[in-house]
Amino acid sequence: MGTTGWLYIPQRLQVIFFSLLILRLLILSPGTVWAVDSITRSCPLNTHRYTAQLNSPHLTAVVGETVTLHFLLDPAKPPQGFFLSVNMNALQEPDAAKGKKPDILTGFPETSILFHAPGVYRYGVVVSLIAKSSCGGVKADTILNGEALIDVKP
Repeated sequence: MGTTGWLYIPQRLQVIFFSLLILRLLILSPGTVWAVDSITRSCPLNTHRYTAQLNSPHLTAVVGETVTLHFLLDPAKPPQGFFLSVNMNALQEPDAAKGKKPDILTGFPETSILFHAPGVYRYGVVVSLIAKSSCGGVKADTILNGEALIDVKP
């Protein structure tokens, strides 16, 4: 038997085919998918265990003075590698505010608003837990979808 004779030994072929079959089964097995799914399921964005709330959804303010919205996070500390985003949109503004829009500086745990006209203002407030990967792209989970009512005095 020459040096190429070992390729034709039936037992060796059986071992090679059996090994390839096992490898294929491991790659396509549900257990492999389950392992990836378990990592994905434990992500804070998928578990929805974080919530935020507005400390006081009804505030009063004075024209020319800054009012601060305070937010609370539960659990109190965001997970490592995540950050929080606050978005506000006007749902109701007084006619006096036309051309005198408030200056809003969103942030978490505090958002500041400076009003230039009196009246009742109602805002939609959305707080999101954000994950931004190093590969690009962003994932988010809305942890507060509420409203703030602010009565601004002259």
